[in-house]
Amino acid sequence: MTAAFFKRYPPDLITWNEAEAVVATSPYPMSARDLRRKYTAADRPTYKVYGRRGEHVSRSVLLEFHRDLARGWLAANGRRTA
Repeated sequence: MTAAFFKRYPPDLITWNEAEAVVATSPYPMSARDLRRKYTAADRPTYKVYGRRGEHVSRSVLLEFHRDLARGWLAANGRRTA
């Protein structure tokens, strides 16, 4: 049961351009290029969905990452400071 759960994709996958649009409403907007570079710096999960073009990321995980980065809990390159 657990293995089947972890094999599935998260239900909230978005592309980097959609992620840029979501983050654009915050006080700390970032470009899609900056998000991708800093998010993948510490081997965070990205997904390749069959039949859909591009790299996808979980919306909730990305928003948590952006919150941590904006509050200074991560280094400027996206890696954990502590």
